[in-house]
Amino acid sequence: MNDTKIFKICLATTIIGIISLIIFSPYVEVEQIKIKDITKAKIDESVNITATVESVTATKTNTIIMKISDETSTTTLVVFPSQYFNKIPRPKDKINCIAKVSQYNGQLELILEDTST
Repeated sequence: MNDTKIFKICLATTIIGIISLIIFSPYVEVEQIKIKDITKAKIDESVNITATVESVTATKTNTIIMKISDETSTTTLVVFPSQYFNKIPRPKDKINCIAKVSQYNGQLELILEDTST
């Protein structure tokens, strides 16, 4: 095969791949899971959680630490100032959020990425 033919095949494959990504990317959704299903295997993955706020604590650096729970378990949701909710939830409020699973001091927690309360 000559270089021109290989180049054309690579270019066509690249264009088809980019077009496919553009077309199908709106259909990719973050996995909706229960808190009990958050494991170390999910560290650095984004998950969609629906939960009830149990407590809200603000730190000196304006980071908000929330204890959230669903019918299966409880975990911590960390909200950095750059990711604040439109309205900061209070205890007993129901929230739906997309968060990244993280590990801090040996404990699994969630870092808020996006919200729809």
